[in-house]
Amino acid sequence: MTDEQKDLEYVMEKYGRTINGLIASMLGSPSERDDIFQEVFLLYYTKELHFEDEGARRSWLIRTAVNLCRSANRSPWFKLRNGEEFDADTLISPEENSGESELWQAVCRLKEKYRLPLYLHYFEEIPIMDIAKVMNLSEGAVKMRLKRAREKLKAVLENSSNKTETEAEANERKQKYLIDQTKA
Repeated sequence: MTDEQKDLEYVMEKYGRTINGLIASMLGSPSERDDIFQEVFLLYYTKELHFEDEGARRSWLIRTAVNLCRSANRSPWFKLRNGEEFDADTLISPEENSGESELWQAVCRLKEKYRLPLYLHYFEEIPIMDIAKVMNLSEGAVKMRLKRAREKLKAVLENSSNKTETEAEANERKQKYLIDQTKA
């Protein structure tokens, strides 16, 4: 195994989960996610890149993934396809509870400008300063987007919770009605 292959293996092991989650938060189609994931690391492998530190390497990988996802979303294919819808459940493992799945789906419903910093900061624990560099924003702008994202996420989750409670109450009334009907 060459040094370049070892480096690629190391980078994929270290940043693969981050890049995969980022791509998943931006693209709906599982096959598109796989394509972009492979393209990010293929670019990394084929270009002669030199980084000052690990933070610069991570920033390059994230920025590349974001740019490739945005290009995919602007493509004519994105506008023409109709079969594959976003499936947030494909990223939730079976052992994870439904609350986490609900949270992930709520995050994926946010606009990209809120979803990206939220994902990077809370799911991947990337510092605000690094997110600001990757997104070409000031730290204050990232903090504001995180604040607004939390507010929007809270509203979505509360709305979902209210719907669930209402549905549960309706099911309970329906079951009670059916029981009463069988007694009569």
